[in-house]
Amino acid sequence: MKYLAILMIYSTSVFAAAPQFTLGTRSSYFFDDNKLANSFLYAQTEYSYENYDNEMGLKLNFDIRAMDYYSSNEKTIVDPVNLSAEFLLDSHRFQIGFVRYRFSETFGLQLLDIANPRDYSEFIFNDLSWAKRSVFGMNHTVKYNRLETQFILTLWPNGDRLPYKGSPFNEDGFIEGGVVERPWFKNPEYGVRTKYLFESGLDLSLLYFHHFARSTPGLNEQVDSFGLAFSYVHNEWVLRGDNLYTLSDFVQPTFLQVEEKNHFQSLWGIDRVWENFTLGLQVQFDFNLYRHYAGGQFEYSAFDVWKPAIMVFKNIKREDYWLQVKNRFSIGDFNINLTYDSFGGEKTDKDLFGHFSSHDRFLIDVSASF
Repeated sequence: MKYLAILMIYSTSVFAAAPQFTLGTRSSYFFDDNKLANSFLYAQTEYSYENYDNEMGLKLNFDIRAMDYYSSNEKTIVDPVNLSAEFLLDSHRFQIGFVRYRFSETFGLQLLDIANPRDYSEFIFNDLSWAKRSVFGMNHTVKYNRLETQFILTLWPNGDRLPYKGSPFNEDGFIEGGVVERPWFKNPEYGVRTKYLFESGLDLSLLYFHHFARSTPGLNEQVDSFGLAFSYVHNEWVLRGDNLYTLSDFVQPTFLQVEEKNHFQSLWGIDRVWENFTLGLQVQFDFNLYRHYAGGQFEYSAFDVWKPAIMVFKNIKREDYWLQVKNRFSIGDFNINLTYDSFGGEKTDKDLFGHFSSHDRFLIDVSASF
């Protein structure tokens, strides 16, 4: 609790512009185990400052979150969500600090978001505002008409956060859990991303990135990846896709087995937007692990207070599946998020979600912003 108090005092004293401050708690109830786990209090401060003068500009981002765990002995984590400075001059933008990158055009399992480590304390974290961990580095973006190129250098890659020993996703204690420590200015990550927006509405991007292996959480081996993403907008329809090819990747057919091989993954989807709801459909292929899924997502936004959503992934040839039902309630500055996750399937090297078939859970997140 002392860390939350320190963060509150510091954040409100630094900026006279009264940044947004959020206090909340998250906890998961696991039905088969009949217990609460991964429960913590959190505090988050968000502030941004922008100043533009003709073609020059400065933007400061201050977004820090602290998480204090009360269901385990894990240490309090202070997470710089976005703590950076951006300088703009003509068609150039330079950013330095703790940042998170978004490269994927899809929902659920984002193939191309390989520039940041992940929080795997709960396997089903697909909300990247919680699952993605920041890295420290710099990037330089150059724009020329419809062409945009971004050069990225990560000086501190940060590490994955693995399930804590004894928690539902690490019950047998095969791994120690906690944050994977990585030293500063050693084994940097780097890459380049180029985007081009065609007049037809096609947005095409190419990616190269040298990074720590993401297919096996917590592994201290670096690999090279090549990615291609696209989105095409036509009236209310959006066609999109992610494709990722990783050389000598470290794939994990089972939780105790790691194999080194070239790794190709592909995901294609289509979205339709109506006035009050959005429907998304997609297929995903992992050609090395033979895990192929069809997925769908439905979001309804007609109500001001209640925002329901449903997402499902189903193995095309097997019983392996993941069903997620979300309900978000907002009353002024008070928010409640309720999420139900269900898994099913067998526990073979061709299944993914079936390994967690006994870990159906109910997540509650309650917060208030000031």
